[in-house]
Amino acid sequence: MSIKSTAFGRVVLTDADAKKFVNQVTYGKPKQAARESVARGLSLSRQLRETGSFTLKVREQA
Repeated sequence: MSIKSTAFGRVVLTDADAKKFVNQVTYGKPKQAARESVARGLSLSRQLRETGSFTLKVREQA
């Protein structure tokens, strides 16, 4: 794999990696955990827009 980056955060994928990335974006299917994470984020975003605040509860991971 060949990834080039700079101190300013630019990332350049080369050749096969760029093709693989484009295919993943176009044809890839998100994992269930990603879907759940997006749903939680959307919920928090809606709540922030409507009320101006939201509450996070921190829990320990097993």
